[in-house]
Formats: sequence, C-alpha cells, structure tokens
Amino acid sequence: MLSFHGKHAKATKITGDPNIPAGQQTVEISLMHRIQLPDIENLRNFNELSRIVLEVHEQPRVGPPTEKVREPGAPALEGHPVQFVLPVGVVSSNEDYPRTCRMCLYGTGLVAGHGFTSPKRIPGVFILFDEDHFGFIWLELKSFSLYSRVQVTFQNADAPSPQAFEEMLKDIQSLTS
Repeated sequence: MLSFHGKHAKATKITGDPNIPAGQQTVEISLMHRIQLPDIENLRNFNELSRIVLEVHEQPRVGPPTEKVREPGAPALEGHPVQFVLPVGVVSSNEDYPRTCRMCLYGTGLVAGHGFTSPKRIPGVFILFDEDHFGFIWLELKSFSLYSRVQVTFQNADAPSPQAFEEMLKDIQSLTS
C-alpha cells in the first residue's frame, strides 16, 4: 500500500513474506530527493546508477536537497516520460516492466533475514512508471521489484476505512515486534 506523508511516501507490505511480515514499511521514498537518471546508454551501467544513488544517500538530511543541474542528453523532468531500462546485472523476476518512466526518487528499502531477523534499510531508487505501476531498485541486492495497483473487485467485501486499515496494520506490527 502506497501512502503519502508530507515529504515522504511509504510502501507498506500487505501480505508479507518469510523475511518481512505484513504491516511493515517496506519502502520509504524521499519526495524531496529526485534522482536524475543518466541517459539510456549510461543507465545500463549499474556502477553509474549506484554512484548517483549513493551520492544522494550520503547527502546530509538537514535543509533542502541540492538540485542537480540537468546534463545535456539527460532525461526530461516530471510528466515527460523517458526511456527506462534496468541496468545490466540487476535481476528481476518480471521482465515485463514498463520501458518508460515519469520520475525517479531516492528511497530506502527494508531487508531482513528469515523471520524478520537483523532488519536494516538499504538505499535504492523508486521509479514511477505511470499511475498504476511503480518499481524499486534495491541497490545492494542488485534486484528490481515491480508493483501494480490492485484493480480487482471482490464480491461481498468492502474495503476498510483508511483509519481501520491503519489500526489493522498497527495490530499486525505489534504481533511481529
């Protein structure tokens, strides 16, 4: 579930898995730290993407972010789709991801061992493809996850209010803490 909180967005696990339980905040996105991807040829180079992300990661988190000057040949700004390709060496279980994106932002992802042991946050890239799809490149894992809006209508089921859903997630989190 993607939710917005001022200068941050958060993706919360709905179903969970053996490593990260349901209700945990799996991805946090800094809406103030846009990542300017290199041109499509340089984007294929994982080391170049890693350099850009780690540069943002190492910036102090006080005050406004520094704006990067757009380099010649660099992708357009928000609202103008640009070509997107996964860097060589980044694995994805789904090769059917969108080939254009609207924007990329710095984020961190939660990783943990089996049973939610040794949880930690690692830097990554949040990729907004369109209104129904976003992705996250987990930098240290060299892995890509694609997320899609759920558009299934369930018979005889009503969605909980946002407040009830938040309470449910808190209850789940308290069970796993």
